[in-house]
Amino acid sequence: MAKTPRLALISVLAITLAMVISCGTCATAPFITSTTPSSATAGGNQFPLTVSGNDFRRDSVVSWNSSFRVTTFISSHRLVASITATDIAQSGTVLVSVFNPPEGGTTFVSGGIGVTSTTSCSGKNSNAVSFTINP
Repeated sequence: MAKTPRLALISVLAITLAMVISCGTCATAPFITSTTPSSATAGGNQFPLTVSGNDFRRDSVVSWNSSFRVTTFISSHRLVASITATDIAQSGTVLVSVFNPPEGGTTFVSGGIGVTSTTSCSGKNSNAVSFTINP
């Protein structure tokens, strides 16, 4: 009979340890390594902007000078954004970044058995890269 309470205790401890290790952390911020193309000519036509990097998600959005653009998820390393002719009407430099919206909170065991708390993850912005619009 002594084995049953011991087995139950070991099971509870194993589940608790698994929950603490696997939950309670937020995803990393996306990171841009390059854009293709890296420049355009002012007054040109609309074009697809390929953004390469890391930690992109299906709900990631490309930001063009702080304004979100229609974004297509290709992979966790590649996104494609629709850049309009209006976006490149004037010469200058714009900043391109990627935003990952907040994920749902995660529940994890903290401290004693049966004590739960929620970690709320905020959205994450990537580094910004410059895009040149030539005259």
